[in-house]
Amino acid sequence: MALLSRLLISPLRRRFDRWIAERHPRSRNRIVLDQRHLYILPTRFGYLFAMMLVALLLASINYQNSMAYVMTFTLTAIGILSLWQTHRNLLGLQIEPERPPAVFAGEPLPLPLTLHNPGSQPRYAVGFQYGQQPPVYCRLDPDTAARITLPLPTSRRGRFRPRGIIVFTRYPTGLFHAWSWLRLDTELWVYPQPRSDRRLIETLIDDTEGPGVRDSIDGDDFAGLREHQPGESLRHISWKAYAQGRGMLTKTFQGHAAPALWIDYRDMDAPSLEGRLSQMAGLVLAAEQAGRRYGLRLPDRELEQDLGPAHREHCLRALAEFQQPDAGGELPLPDEDAG
Repeated sequence: MALLSRLLISPLRRRFDRWIAERHPRSRNRIVLDQRHLYILPTRFGYLFAMMLVALLLASINYQNSMAYVMTFTLTAIGILSLWQTHRNLLGLQIEPERPPAVFAGEPLPLPLTLHNPGSQPRYAVGFQYGQQPPVYCRLDPDTAARITLPLPTSRRGRFRPRGIIVFTRYPTGLFHAWSWLRLDTELWVYPQPRSDRRLIETLIDDTEGPGVRDSIDGDDFAGLREHQPGESLRHISWKAYAQGRGMLTKTFQGHAAPALWIDYRDMDAPSLEGRLSQMAGLVLAAEQAGRRYGLRLPDRELEQDLGPAHREHCLRALAEFQQPDAGGELPLPDEDAG
């Protein structure tokens, strides 16, 4: 039965997804909920309410009871006003996506959204839901803006885009459910979950190069004299040599340079691809924390040695999308990966 149900439902779901994609194209800019993109249907309580009204109307006609007629028409008016108010609670709402920060696999990815209420009426109980995750609710005062953060679950590394986000409301009576879809063209970066320990940190040292020696005007060991270059500090000039008539000479010293560090895919010992990438992510963080220049070597690319937040992000992004089959696709839900 489960297989038969999947075979019947999957084509309908794909057709429905295509219809949603056509009516709600992805956008990086502000999205306005207009009438064309808003939908409304009765809730379960709304259907029960309608059945009750039909029963009251039949009873009023059968017994010709004036008070029953008054109650029936009053409740019908409340239902119509509720339909209008529920739809109005979303109509004209403006949603502007912001750039989300990157996270490591398994951590919730915070997706910030800025909401604008250009109308003169407040909006209550506006909910945002991603997949089957618990919704996030907000309230907007007239002619104001608010910022919410929608946590997206992450289960594996990669470069993704968010799937459709549902914005909905059932205010004020809960008899009707109004909703729309937000399809954002926003990049989501999920880095490999870092693994680090002492054994992994030791692999940072590149034994083939060994400790280097550099000559500079700063250091510990005196190395000799060289011609003075314009612009150099006068405190490094050898005045003794100048007094001997040897001209302007600058003292130089030797210092030991830190060994160049390479984080190489071939040096990782994890049995799986994901394990090796996690080890490399841990080494990237360890090198940054130690303040050491480092480079990254993958089977298909090499990143030159550097240091700093920009280089760290560059390396982690390279690890995130390495051999990713669905790069740029929709962020999968944890239950989908488990299945």
